[in-house]
Amino acid sequence: MHWIWRRETDVPPAMGVVGCGDVARALFAKVEAIAAAQTTPQWQVSAHQDLLVLTGNTETLPWVDGARYIAPRADAPTLWLPTLERPEIALDLLAAAIARKHPQRPMLLWPQPAQLVPLHRLLPADAAVLARIAAHWVS
Repeated sequence: MHWIWRRETDVPPAMGVVGCGDVARALFAKVEAIAAAQTTPQWQVSAHQDLLVLTGNTETLPWVDGARYIAPRADAPTLWLPTLERPEIALDLLAAAIARKHPQRPMLLWPQPAQLVPLHRLLPADAAVLARIAAHWVS
């Protein structure tokens, strides 16, 4: 399946934020600082070597320069996308095609670098989870 990305005309409210590369590290540092002052995690988090995904209430999401907000769309609720862009293809059909190959749901479809990120493994952004991410990124 091939498509191009276009600007989103009906921007949904953000339900998460993503950082890639150096932006992921800057976003992580901000998350660690905020989370250290809290007793209950307010976000869910997932990371791999070059990406950090944080989900939560719109008004609590942190921001760093270069990070991008994400959200699902009404016509494909299991498919999360950047809030400011979308594939130029019917999202319900795209979500169905992705689900045939990747049954985990929800999934984040990320444009650059192009990747599909499972969101079903998000964990509470507590001190233990953040310490595991930090340890993984150091090694």
